[in-house]
Amino acid sequence: MTTAHTNEKDPRVSSTGPFGIHTTNGLDYPTGQRQGKASAMLKAQFARAGHLVHDGGNDDYIVVKSDWCMSRHCSDYAALIAFGRVLGVFNHG
Repeated sequence: MTTAHTNEKDPRVSSTGPFGIHTTNGLDYPTGQRQGKASAMLKAQFARAGHLVHDGGNDDYIVVKSDWCMSRHCSDYAALIAFGRVLGVFNHG
């Protein structure tokens, strides 16, 4: 085995950067749901109804109706669903 194939710690190789931590587990353990897929589906339903949903920095959302030039802050995922019900997003065909 050459020195390039040894398992010794090389100072030039580090685990930092974009390839450092690998995980595909997006499960939210308290609720038992994957919020990524549910959130994407909900954003698509809002888009079909003419509203854009932007992710905030603290697991919150901002809903924008572009032709009204107005927005609404939703503090969490449940508030986003409740606002979608008020707008009739789920009944939009």
